[in-house]
Amino acid sequence: MKKLFTIIAFLIATGTFAQKKAEWNTPTYHVSFESDQGTNATMEIDQGYRYADLDYEGREFHLFFDRDTENLKKARIVDNKTKLEVARGRGSYFWGNARFEFVDGEVFKIKRNKIANGYEIIGPYGTIFKVENHAISAVTPFNENDFLAQAFYVFERIKVTQSPPSDVVVLYSTYYPVSTNK
Repeated sequence: MKKLFTIIAFLIATGTFAQKKAEWNTPTYHVSFESDQGTNATMEIDQGYRYADLDYEGREFHLFFDRDTENLKKARIVDNKTKLEVARGRGSYFWGNARFEFVDGEVFKIKRNKIANGYEIIGPYGTIFKVENHAISAVTPFNENDFLAQAFYVFERIKVTQSPPSDVVVLYSTYYPVSTNK
């Protein structure tokens, strides 16, 4: 009887703990944006600096460079809920045709001005992003598209200036061996 009671108690205990919901989470860095009106947005950046998830006014956006290539042409902003592309980068700063093309048809022409110890990104409504003395300066966005472009440049600046911790290993699956020896 004691053995039966012990076995039943053990089965009930394991059954209750087995009902918990399993959830996978990757460790991220958190960046907070605060406006003068009191609205907040948070960005969670992967520790390998491959992507960032932006939570802005109840909407979630996924910011990344396609194939992890740090080039404006590879910049992507995707809506997490619908999995549709909201904006993509086009052009080049060198040729003067750098721009973000949004789904709503708005084309954000961007110009990059170098200043001492930093740079300034200028969009159609004025300064979008500014780095002064190697630090990010506060700039007020004009609308949602302006804010999304600004958030992407914050992600890019963090990606460029930081390096992943030693316990994060980034593996690329597009590597093919050159030699025919197997």
